[in-house]
Amino acid sequence: MKVALFYFSGTGNTELTVKKWKYEATKFDIVFDLIKIEKDNFDFSKINEYDKIGFAYPIHAFNAPENVWKYAKKFPKLDVPKKVFVIMVSGENLTINHSSGNKLLKILRRRNYIFESDYHYLMPYDLVFRHTELRAFQMYDTMNKLVPIDVNEYLINEQVNKLKKIPLSGWFIWLLRIEQWFAGWNGKLFRINKKKCIKCMKCVNDCPVKNIEYKDNKFIFHTRCLMCTRCSYYCPTDAVNIGILNSWKVNKPYAFKKLEIEEKDKHPYYCKRSYIRYYQEADNKIKNFEKRKTV
Repeated sequence: MKVALFYFSGTGNTELTVKKWKYEATKFDIVFDLIKIEKDNFDFSKINEYDKIGFAYPIHAFNAPENVWKYAKKFPKLDVPKKVFVIMVSGENLTINHSSGNKLLKILRRRNYIFESDYHYLMPYDLVFRHTELRAFQMYDTMNKLVPIDVNEYLINEQVNKLKKIPLSGWFIWLLRIEQWFAGWNGKLFRINKKKCIKCMKCVNDCPVKNIEYKDNKFIFHTRCLMCTRCSYYCPTDAVNIGILNSWKVNKPYAFKKLEIEEKDKHPYYCKRSYIRYYQEADNKIKNFEKRKTV
């Protein structure tokens, strides 16, 4: 089998997830190519070489990021249908997230790519607030336990997984696509704290849409921003102000390991039931898979 997985990852959570998919798939001698959307260097004349096509992205305001579905418009129309699967990554286990790929899949359907299976993994926020390291590790650890099961069931045993969708949720997430317009507008309001900035140029060089420019000893922000927050998240001196949403900024990567001293959770009741449900369902899935392996 040969699989192509096209992905966008703002601050690295989605990339960690798809790399785990590739690692597990290669155990079964599956050719699993990862194509980074922001590099935009894929030869679409080779698309028919793949048995399955995947898309992976972080969920932005209950939608796929704008650059993901715009990239899908570059796909050629096929004479023979090809199966598509979707991987979604978000910081909360809300069912409405499962409809985030509506526009992406609509674009692909017009080109004869048929939706087959989708997966949703929790990974910690890079915007809104910072999860505790304990919660971040729990999400990361659970993702690493679920992916081998999903790869085994989908790519080896051909079992599809279709996430539950909320009826008529498409109207709501369609309204929330205003976030994409807002991201561009708000991106123009980004500023650099000159007292903190060390001019390492990480923000300029790493921006996936080249929204940040350094010219004449000034940082210039354009209107192409996706609000992926890669610039502010990885800034070594926390010098990036992200406009109206600066109070939601998360700076510096998570450790993704158990720490001896754990910080206090400032948001213990946030989506509490949905988190409990996610870990319960994950635990049941892992236990059932282990039982099947021993039979």
